[in-house]
Amino acid sequence: MEQPLKVFIVDDSALYRRILTNSVDGIPVPTEVDTAPTGAIALKKIPLFGPDIVLLDIEMPEMSGIEVLKAIRKDYPRMTVVLVSGVNSRSADITIEGLSSGASDFIPKPTGSSIEENTAELRRGLQQVFNLILAKRAARGGVRATRLAPAAQARPKLRPLPSILPARIEIVGIGVSTGGPGALGVVIPQLPKNISVPVVIVQHMPPVFTESLARSLDRSSAVSVCEAEDGQVLRAGNVYIAPGGVHTMVKRFAVQEQQQLMIRLNDGPPVNSCKPAVDVLFDSLATVTGGRTLAVVMTDMGHDGKSGAQHIKARQGYCLSQSEETCTVYGMPQAVDQARISDESVALPDLAGRIYSVTNGTAI
Repeated sequence: MEQPLKVFIVDDSALYRRILTNSVDGIPVPTEVDTAPTGAIALKKIPLFGPDIVLLDIEMPEMSGIEVLKAIRKDYPRMTVVLVSGVNSRSADITIEGLSSGASDFIPKPTGSSIEENTAELRRGLQQVFNLILAKRAARGGVRATRLAPAAQARPKLRPLPSILPARIEIVGIGVSTGGPGALGVVIPQLPKNISVPVVIVQHMPPVFTESLARSLDRSSAVSVCEAEDGQVLRAGNVYIAPGGVHTMVKRFAVQEQQQLMIRLNDGPPVNSCKPAVDVLFDSLATVTGGRTLAVVMTDMGHDGKSGAQHIKARQGYCLSQSEETCTVYGMPQAVDQARISDESVALPDLAGRIYSVTNGTAI
């Protein structure tokens, strides 16, 4: 018999504990659910229940969700903790702090008009998280994550196709999602202020959260970071976060006979079930900057970015992928690695340095 997923719900609202429990119960995988109304009670029950996943409300009295998260991370560094967040600016700021402090992912609290509608929306988000946990369980032979469990053994990587560094890079495009805020919190603050190109990032996130992510990165970085706006002219040494809920593209236009790069936002349908989508950004870069593009594919499930990176490579651009052992989820990077699109697989702590050396022409 398949071992059930043990789901632990921490929320001070009895109504939301019930909504989350009903959402879990409706997912077609065996589950066992326990709950706690406060952080203090949760920390006492976790070693007894031994959850695979903790669904953690970020705003609770007495002990906040962030405090609970940090306590869990101290004793159970590999336990999957998913934040359950409101969608206002304050909640988004706290969520970004939580993701940067080690939360695996987050699910926004739906704002529908009925419990049934909210339950169905939560169930869709939880299904993706559960699929990820089940895939990881299968990879390690069905053993549940335990206190201070060692990292899984990394699989050998395919050697990339022979490639040539472009003589000049005009722009960097980054695609990232699950584990992204924490990973970006390593890469972006390491970029020097004198980086000679603009950087555009698609992080799979809904509206409000991308703005909070941009503010958080801006505070900790030498480069200037902002949420991208339609019609914004791209400047070297600046980082632009694609806003949630719309696609971000880069276009070229002429001003007084000088060519400039500009952000254009597009409210088209989701691509790869994502909006913004990495493929939309990368496709625009393949068209506009072609072989002068550096594509960077970082931690996430799925394959968004693979097609766009392929188009960039077809125009002699360059592609870096985050190494498997440093990914929260080796999904998007795996897709480009297995397709032999990536020129280099780079560990997370080394990504900023490699981006800089490729863009300033010192890479070998």
